[in-house]
Amino acid sequence: EASTTFTVLDPGTMPEIFAGRRTADRDGCFLYGRHFNPTVYTLGRELAALEATESGYCCASGIAAVAAAVLQLCDTGDHIVASRAIYGGSHALFAELFPAKTAIRTTFVPITDLAAVEAAFTPRTKVLFTETLSNPTLEVADLAALAAIAHRHGAALVVDNTFCPVMITPALHGADVVVHSLTKFVNGASDLIAGAVLGSAAFVGQLMDLHTGTLMLLGPTMDARSAFEVSMRLPHLPLRIAE
Repeated sequence: EASTTFTVLDPGTMPEIFAGRRTADRDGCFLYGRHFNPTVYTLGRELAALEATESGYCCASGIAAVAAAVLQLCDTGDHIVASRAIYGGSHALFAELFPAKTAIRTTFVPITDLAAVEAAFTPRTKVLFTETLSNPTLEVADLAALAAIAHRHGAALVVDNTFCPVMITPALHGADVVVHSLTKFVNGASDLIAGAVLGSAAFVGQLMDLHTGTLMLLGPTMDARSAFEVSMRLPHLPLRIAE
């Protein structure tokens, strides 16, 4: 479904949608393509099933997924603990852009040194960020141990699972939020840029909130045609990963 706008048969439904009382998930109500599109929504549900999360929604790139998820979890002046071995764009986001624009600061740690991870936490730490298998250095994270540390400090564990779809399911090891660059293994053909954020229904609802949602208001919208193409490639993802 490539439409950017959608018919509402009863005008009284409009304020209900804007207030969040009528949703795509519960009521099948669609408002505008930047908010929810049926095809993008369906791909998000498929990926949520793959990653054993309640919900998910897709966006225009992997870095948009990372940025939107972390900004939804953090406020001005908050703190992030992140693996030092992460994708260069994510590193620049945490090390350069966030401090300059939001005063959100990051401490980078060797993610395999659990004592160093725990020592980096502060009272303002809201997110522990890691990649399951780091891009491109292939450092392996102990997700269950990291989840225990994050939750002990009241923080969320956000895991970039770009390199390990099908092989590892971070949500089953305690991850609160899972992000993907669909550009890579999930899509598999290096012909489009896309991302996804997967987590609880409540968190995805926050991302798409019409007033405060980072995916909704920053606008990194996935094109419905791209969502259709990625969806068509999911059935043979396990074969491609094995190969």
